[in-house]
Amino acid sequence: MSAYFEIRNLKIDYKTYEKQQRVLDIERIAIEKGKTYGIVGESGSGKTVLALAIMGLLPCPPGIIKSGEIIFDGQDLLKKKNKEMGEKYRGNRIAMIFQDPMSTLNPVFTVGYQMIQIIKQHQKLNKKEAYKKAIEMIEVVKLPDVDDIMKKYPHQLSGGQRQRIIIAMALACGAEFLIADEPTRNLDVTIQASILKLMKELQKKFGVTVLFIANNLSLVSTFCDEIGILHNGKIVEQGRVEEVIKSSKNTYTKILIDSVTKGESVTKKKQEKDEVLLEVKSLKKYFPVKKRKSSKLFVKAVDDVDLKIYKGEVVGIVGESGCGKSTLVNTILNLHEPTSGQVLFDGKNIFELDKNQLRKTRKDIQIVFQDPYWSLNPRWLVKDIISEPIKVHEKLNSISILKRVEDLLELVGLPKSSAFKYPHEFSGGQRQRIAIARALAVNPKLVVLDEPTSSIDVISQAQILELLKELRGRLRLTNILISHDLSVVNYLADKVVIMYLGKIVEYGEAIEVFNNPLHPYTKALFNSIPSLESSGIESLVTLEGNVPSAINPPSGCRFHTRCSMANERCSKEMPAMKVYNDNHSAACFLYEQ
Repeated sequence: MSAYFEIRNLKIDYKTYEKQQRVLDIERIAIEKGKTYGIVGESGSGKTVLALAIMGLLPCPPGIIKSGEIIFDGQDLLKKKNKEMGEKYRGNRIAMIFQDPMSTLNPVFTVGYQMIQIIKQHQKLNKKEAYKKAIEMIEVVKLPDVDDIMKKYPHQLSGGQRQRIIIAMALACGAEFLIADEPTRNLDVTIQASILKLMKELQKKFGVTVLFIANNLSLVSTFCDEIGILHNGKIVEQGRVEEVIKSSKNTYTKILIDSVTKGESVTKKKQEKDEVLLEVKSLKKYFPVKKRKSSKLFVKAVDDVDLKIYKGEVVGIVGESGCGKSTLVNTILNLHEPTSGQVLFDGKNIFELDKNQLRKTRKDIQIVFQDPYWSLNPRWLVKDIISEPIKVHEKLNSISILKRVEDLLELVGLPKSSAFKYPHEFSGGQRQRIAIARALAVNPKLVVLDEPTSSIDVISQAQILELLKELRGRLRLTNILISHDLSVVNYLADKVVIMYLGKIVEYGEAIEVFNNPLHPYTKALFNSIPSLESSGIESLVTLEGNVPSAINPPSGCRFHTRCSMANERCSKEMPAMKVYNDNHSAACFLYEQ
């Protein structure tokens, strides 16, 4: 019996001016109707090439399909002309949900206009019928205020809302086979959980078959029925999810599973408090919102935050998008002028320093950005990228500078010869190592890590975490770690700060917070993370509703509008931060007894 969707002996080459190389070599993948098949692999393993080949969108050249069949409902898609693919399959019966909804939606048109055009084109309906269908599909993906959503432009929606619109578009044309290419990669854990639950629900409702592509093994194991491990263009192991995870036979699969569990928990020694390196006192950062009326409105991005960071400590800052993590750090770094409050670094108030003193302080505080691709100048050699801060802050001759650069490259696990290459010649994980080397070039006291592993695959992620841990031990660095990936925070941080809508709601030793979360928001964050032990999508807990507006935050406790345990007092009074035990505080009325 042949499967509903099947790939047989698919071989795809890629031709560059240097050479022609094999990028995909798949013997067989078979998916039954209504089932979910997950493909897991690191960056460059051929996942997206496979998706584009199925959709008939693979650019040839440079791609060359050497042999094979892609059978969908008895038809070989590789034998179809582009016109037939466009008219009968692409969009109508096979749809794709891309990783970044912003690159899929046109910023010039409203969401409603784009949906109506797609429905008119594929379903051959008139404008009135298409409008009705668009409204119906937005309701299906559970977005509130449907008429209002239809009038909005993509940039006016949150990441989670945009991803729901993309899912609505895919299903609006009656697609029966969905390719989801890392559909939740850029989303917070809470939104990720609700998008996955929604996709599962709609899959059952419409009987859709799903090919789910990701580099996150925990995600795939929670969402899929079957799994295929893609490595260097080949499926090295496949089968039922439980079987592959519990009794994997392939070495690479074992490394992948090990990388996931490695990020989970490490026994940490309790930090001995000695010297305070950084102290934040009553810090506020409000951004004015331009309105025609004279009354001034403000986005309260950081609202009365207190924090102490000791030398040699790693403090993780966690929260959903828009909670104020990055604004807090940018204000600490003096990249934003504060509305009020103080930041004391080594005992000096950063906001009162003159230009010369500020320059010296900047040398002591460095940052590693989220995406090494954008933070490294593509026109510069690695030696120039790493040596730039050395030239600014120290007076060394070119031989000494090159020696320092080579030592730094070796420190982050790259060969000395990397100094004479350009950023594009490295993988994502290697580029992140270069960014770390640049941050360490002037021997800083504090290094801020802004989502240091979010844009790289799971194996590189494990290696970067290992490197950061090792460097910290060797150089006794102090780190602020911003992340919405809690396993990364759990692996690296000594202390954890949980932020919600500009305020800290929980703070404490990482071990204490992870083993015994107090605040309902912290619990919701932890429960929405998929793990290899998760038994299906039902095990994920989702947070209802979106993060409220920071212009007009709710009265009382800011989380009460989404909290299942809130009472009347929560909507009227703002809970104060209270210490409960052994350096663990939370701002919640539930624990006052």
